[in-house]
Amino acid sequence: MIFINIVLIIIIIILLFQKMYSKREIKNITKQLKYINEGKIDNKVTIRLINKEIEELTKNINKSIDIRKQCEEREFKLKKHLKRTVADMSHDLRTPLTSIKGYIQFLKLDDLKDSERKEYISIAEERVGALEILINDFYELSLIDSMDFKIELKRLNITKILKECILSRYNDFKYRDLEPNIDLCKDYLYIVADEKLIKRVISNLLHNTIKYAKDSCFISLKREDDKVTFKISNNAENITLKDVEHIFDRFYMADKTRSGKGTGLGLSIAKNLTKKMKGSIDARLNGDVLEISLTFKAMDI
Repeated sequence: MIFINIVLIIIIIILLFQKMYSKREIKNITKQLKYINEGKIDNKVTIRLINKEIEELTKNINKSIDIRKQCEEREFKLKKHLKRTVADMSHDLRTPLTSIKGYIQFLKLDDLKDSERKEYISIAEERVGALEILINDFYELSLIDSMDFKIELKRLNITKILKECILSRYNDFKYRDLEPNIDLCKDYLYIVADEKLIKRVISNLLHNTIKYAKDSCFISLKREDDKVTFKISNNAENITLKDVEHIFDRFYMADKTRSGKGTGLGLSIAKNLTKKMKGSIDARLNGDVLEISLTFKAMDI
């Protein structure tokens, strides 16, 4: 009987010590959490007591800390990206507006010749057109990002659509003295996409090539297994691997001074639209040749 009482007393003492240390450990965890939340320390919660329940609690607390840090990092990057986006938009809008304002001031001059007046009006109209393109691109991008953006997917003859898009750009190719090397599959190829949107994507890719090609470009449309791939490539000057890595980023332009015409939105819009239609788009650099590939799942006739 005495032995049993002694054992019970020992068990009670052990439990009391365990409770005391557990309470102390909980206070320690609470203190660490307070410092973490106040930003005084930037690490995870640590424990000294070996206790399965407290270890599990600490594990989940540290998991929550990791998730919060990830959210804070994403928020920081988002704010930084938003700040850069607003700055780029402001720059792109300010440039044509400043130009238009300047030519309007010229038009107010009393001693202006008729020939000069016509020239200034023509230039101002050109700048207004560029400004309209900018605003339309900004608006279109905001629509693509919205939850209400709707697409109408259906089976399309991509061969026919591509031919129409290339023909519609004939004068642009001719103006740049570019004669594209075209290699299209002899058979009609079909994909599932939104007709209006796929035409916009192809148009943006053609526009990019016409604008930046040095003196040659290549266009192909092929079926490989269950995929249909449209490739457009051109030789380009002063383009780097870094440029290619960011080529689909919003407002990204290889011309860091942003002195060229454009917004850096064309390829970003193309990528977003392609993603909406369940396709893929990528870019690679082979020497001085930029190649962009647009891929969709092939549909049988």
